[in-house]
Amino acid sequence: MDKKTIVVGGGASGLFFGAAAPVSCGSDILILEKTDKIGTKLLMAGSGHCNLTHAGSIKEFLLCYGKNGSRIRTCLYRHNNLECVRFMEHLGVPCSQREDGKIFPASMDGRDVLKALLKAAAENSVTIRKNAPVKAVRALPKGFEVTVGDGHTGVHTYRHAGKHRTFICENLVIASGGASYPSTGSDGSLSDVLRRDLDIPVNALRPSLAPVYVQNYPFGLLSGISFKTAGLKIYKRDCERVHEASGDLLLTHKNFSGPLMLNNCRYIDTGDKIQLDFIAPHSAADLRSHIKKALKGSSSRTLTSFMAEEYNLPRRFAAAVLEPLELKDKKLSSLSGVQIKAVSEAFAAAEYSVSGLGSFREAMATKGGISLDSVNLSTMESRVYKGLYFIGEVLDIDGDTGGYNLQFAYSSARTALDSIYEKNV
Repeated sequence: MDKKTIVVGGGASGLFFGAAAPVSCGSDILILEKTDKIGTKLLMAGSGHCNLTHAGSIKEFLLCYGKNGSRIRTCLYRHNNLECVRFMEHLGVPCSQREDGKIFPASMDGRDVLKALLKAAAENSVTIRKNAPVKAVRALPKGFEVTVGDGHTGVHTYRHAGKHRTFICENLVIASGGASYPSTGSDGSLSDVLRRDLDIPVNALRPSLAPVYVQNYPFGLLSGISFKTAGLKIYKRDCERVHEASGDLLLTHKNFSGPLMLNNCRYIDTGDKIQLDFIAPHSAADLRSHIKKALKGSSSRTLTSFMAEEYNLPRRFAAAVLEPLELKDKKLSSLSGVQIKAVSEAFAAAEYSVSGLGSFREAMATKGGISLDSVNLSTMESRVYKGLYFIGEVLDIDGDTGGYNLQFAYSSARTALDSIYEKNV
């Protein structure tokens, strides 16, 4: 059962491709899914609610994919967030927008999204084969030979060897995802196959949208406390400041998380120093000035009460920061200049040494993947192999939290589909 187009991967980008395919060519499309389940990671998106995309100008999206964001301008503009919403609503999935701009299915249930995409793919006569991991790819004079293994045994396969076989296709669309949540089958292994068999350049894979671990993490008993506008500065080993940002910060029982850390971990490496401002936009200098002014009033408040009340901090967090300084119960009126400086730095310029990022088991996305230099990003086609396309997270693109990764999955899938369809009409 050879097909004109084979899509490797039954995740978000592969399903968008199949669901959007013209009926006239859907019967020529085969989706190969490595595992026995389709769309597993799609069901995990947005904690099961499936954050499809984000509201706002598509121009602003380019800032949400790190340094590579500007390079995917064409596909994002061509198939933007408004179109993504219209597409889902056309499939019978009404969408709703939250105050923070995130767009979800109105039901807040990712299963509705998956069902709609599968139904549309079926109506387009797209074939989906599960338990079909790709083990090898060979370029032919016109097209590709794809060797598929047994999803249960992982054994290499050969043409007509029992239920195992190879497929011949004219167009090969790689939609295999990254390496986050490897238990879902998204483990980055196809990148190794492509590098081995086709010499496709692959940038090193590493976790993205991952929490950040630091040495001697001090807030294990304060899990769940969050800050709306915390500040972050990142310093390399040579003390060069390479990045700064602000946003929501979450304390967990073992690491720093929340959008501030998840969105900016792409700039962080083990051994870096991070500096956190828990009272942003107020700086350490602002806090020193504030404390000194309060001293003139001969305040009898404890420093813990002052920080909790003046900066709307949870009292137990303020106490936890002050305890190592032995100032938790210190009266504001009796602070020395040295102590004021120490307090200001502890709350507004706290430094931590990064011991690592969350593993792929914790990360929601992958940084690295197929090098963008090897792809024509206006068509998603390989610059070397005619008919070879890359869509979604398999590429070296990782978006912020908020629907940006699913938007790229949609935009890149539609862009590849445009190229293949236009080429064959």
